Amino acid sequence: MLVNKRQTPCILMSFILGLVFFTVLNMSKGHINLDSISKHFSSVTQAKAQPKESMASKARKAFKKKVYIDDEFEYSKITYTNTKLVNSRTDKSMLVVSSVGNKDSYGKDKSFVDLLNTIGLIDYEANSISLGFLIGEKEEFGNVETFFDNYFNELAKVDANAKKMLAQYVNRVTLLTAPFIDKAFQSIDRNDRHNDNLQRLRRRSIARSRNFLLLHSLQNEKYTLFIDSDIVKIQHPQMIKSFIATGKDIIVPRIVRGDLQDYDKNSWVGERTVPSPEQYKKLDLNDWENWDYVPRDVEDKMMHFDKFIEKHKDDPTTYLTKRPGYLMKLDSVGGAILFLKSVIYKQGVVFPPNYIIGTTWDRLEGYDGIETEGLCYVAKSLGYECYGMPNMVAEHSPE
Repeated sequence: MLVNKRQTPCILMSFILGLVFFTVLNMSKGHINLDSISKHFSSVTQAKAQPKESMASKARKAFKKKVYIDDEFEYSKITYTNTKLVNSRTDKSMLVVSSVGNKDSYGKDKSFVDLLNTIGLIDYEANSISLGFLIGEKEEFGNVETFFDNYFNELAKVDANAKKMLAQYVNRVTLLTAPFIDKAFQSIDRNDRHNDNLQRLRRRSIARSRNFLLLHSLQNEKYTLFIDSDIVKIQHPQMIKSFIATGKDIIVPRIVRGDLQDYDKNSWVGERTVPSPEQYKKLDLNDWENWDYVPRDVEDKMMHFDKFIEKHKDDPTTYLTKRPGYLMKLDSVGGAILFLKSVIYKQGVVFPPNYIIGTTWDRLEGYDGIETEGLCYVAKSLGYECYGMPNMVAEHSPE
């Protein structure tokens, strides 16, 4: 299990320590199995049930669970709210959100607990944090609900026996499942998700998921952080504090995946291609069955993080570009890790579920600017800017 050894307050460290309390017997070579955790909880709660005041009863006093089911639109929402939270010493409250497709979305041999471990690596004040998760697969949604039910039950025992302050834990956890969002994309194999002819549908599904999760989870948090469920390591734990210190509106780090030093190519500055006359005709006819156009980089007029690093690596006069906090302005951002001031979302800047560049009243959509790439395009019209920190690094699962 990954544990941040910093002595200063950090994000969810108390949350993760609580996790350690009931998972220590289930650890095997550093890997935590969610199924074994659930089995452990079952045996604990059955063996130690207290008729007068059960652990579940104590948990309800500390974390209130509210369930909402919308039968018409087929989605469910569960909220766990900390009822004993002491106000943070700062006003830097943050919502951390992640979309999870199914049990395989965390990376090879990974589980939901590994995602929590990754979030727990970020150095931030724990009681300033709320969490939100959209889980596509109903079975995995049930697993995660069971996980949090058991966790908060056990947390009540920690509070009673170890005198732990519940104010050290998260403010709120929101769980969502909305199967209707993924119905149009469920037949796509995960290994084929980057194929050109699937990008329009894939990015639309991702945008819808991000918006649904955001709009159901965000309350009064000052900042919002999206993190992909298959991010496995944060190389710079102070990343969020560095983002905030810049005062910039929208910021992304660089994402590595195995030997690939710049995985999220949606973070860029420069120029992209436009459709040919024949492709424009398909747009005008809304001929989407034969639409396979994907915007490409214009050679020598595009800069990604890997190009930027290659350009400056051997130049001693550009030492400033190697500092962890170095900023470069971007036209577009990726979403593997995406930081925004929440007030931007609250003005209607969200993730376009269609290609917004090149649209007309007659066209169903255009040819560029979907999802995170469209986010910067819309934000710019309101005076907000996108930036990247190429020397702040997070790791994506290699598989």
